[in-house]
Amino acid sequence: MDLIREQIAAIVGKEHLVQGPEELAHYSGADNIRLAPSRSPIMAARPASAEELRDVLRVAAQNKLPVTPRSSRPVGFGGSIPAVPGLVLDLHRMNRIHSIDTVSRNAIIEPGVTFAQLQDQAAEKGLRALVPLELPASASVVSSYLDMAPLYAWPRYGTETILTMEVLLPSGETLKTGIAAIPMLDKPYFPFGTNPAYLNKVFFGAQGTLGIATKAVVKLKTNFEDKAVLFIPFTSIAESFGAIKELKRLDYAVEFFIANATALAALLSADSAELAARRVELPPFTAVLVLRGEREEVAYQKADIVDLGNRLKFTVMENLPGDALASAKLLQEIERPHGYERHQQLMGGYAVMPFTCMAAQLPMFGMVLGQMASAFKYDRARIGEILLPVEAGRFHFQYSFFFDPKNPAECGATRQLFEVHSSTLIKAGAFFSRPYGEWAPQVYAKASTYKTVLREIKSSIDPHGIMNPGKLDL
Repeated sequence: MDLIREQIAAIVGKEHLVQGPEELAHYSGADNIRLAPSRSPIMAARPASAEELRDVLRVAAQNKLPVTPRSSRPVGFGGSIPAVPGLVLDLHRMNRIHSIDTVSRNAIIEPGVTFAQLQDQAAEKGLRALVPLELPASASVVSSYLDMAPLYAWPRYGTETILTMEVLLPSGETLKTGIAAIPMLDKPYFPFGTNPAYLNKVFFGAQGTLGIATKAVVKLKTNFEDKAVLFIPFTSIAESFGAIKELKRLDYAVEFFIANATALAALLSADSAELAARRVELPPFTAVLVLRGEREEVAYQKADIVDLGNRLKFTVMENLPGDALASAKLLQEIERPHGYERHQQLMGGYAVMPFTCMAAQLPMFGMVLGQMASAFKYDRARIGEILLPVEAGRFHFQYSFFFDPKNPAECGATRQLFEVHSSTLIKAGAFFSRPYGEWAPQVYAKASTYKTVLREIKSSIDPHGIMNPGKLDL
């Protein structure tokens, strides 16, 4: 192992080879939002370029040293927590924005580029990045998009956020996807293009088990000055379904989500006392719609939504009761997110259970959760709910659990409820599209052929099994 350390230090520099226990503890993922056990690596390397990364990866492959890539400090759902002792590849120094194309509205970026960094530079050119629902602005843009982290703008723009990319394979070879793979095409439109890069799909949701993206072309959107936030209250999640269908048909809202009182209060509150007070004041569920465009466009869209509300008998509000700054606060969170870091500050503990399901399933899921919360003596009012209407009848949905990590009984009840309810949802047909940790074997047990093919792809690309072993049930 000493020889391996020397080889890696010679590539990245001794100051960028992390070996001390205290420093390595930062890579353990103790702050993840999936209640996954933390684990420190044997060492961590911080390459500054794709060339350094390639050379380090070759050393790991030669010595069959497990490798876990990590693009930024936030660990999120735990994809970058080492499943087995090995080497963490910390990519935060690979943070160059190579170009921003104001015509195509794209940016070529490296994996260490954060949402805050991209947002700043895009804003200078009148553009903006699409940000995630749960992750802070310090999260990696590339890894968040590859991990299919839900975005506030999914209902409007869909889930396709990366056009083409360059991927470093375990062998040290570079794979370019889409038009980027065709050497005959040169600037100014290399590596952009209209052809879908379907090979990208292999790496989406792979959690670093197949390769490491070293560069990607990501979509940007126009940063309009004129915007408006609208609120539509509902007494239940089911009551919102008819409105969602018609609002999706209009296709006006750039960001669109429905939150229960707890989840919305968490986005607006500064501490646990304010959270407790606000969730009592707010409607049981609230749809939040953000309109963006030219002034006249935003005005007629707002008027159309009000007319729709009059026809369907729902109320459209421009602010929330008791909080004149609600619109400004939500816009700030949507454009410069604090994500789970904000929520962890409210009570200390926070966990999220994300999945995809059909609209008709949600009332039953909520009823089961209420019964389980009662059985585990967990306060149902502490569970947040957020819905992203990706399609009219198919939603991204997530439960969020707020708890006191210093209270052993509360921690135990939260963990039990989290594990039992997620297993119940999987059995009941909820689709966990990002199967982390213990969810992976449960999800793949329902798709044995898919798992077999995935293993074959993994073994052909990574024959020594060094890339983030233990993830995706691989």
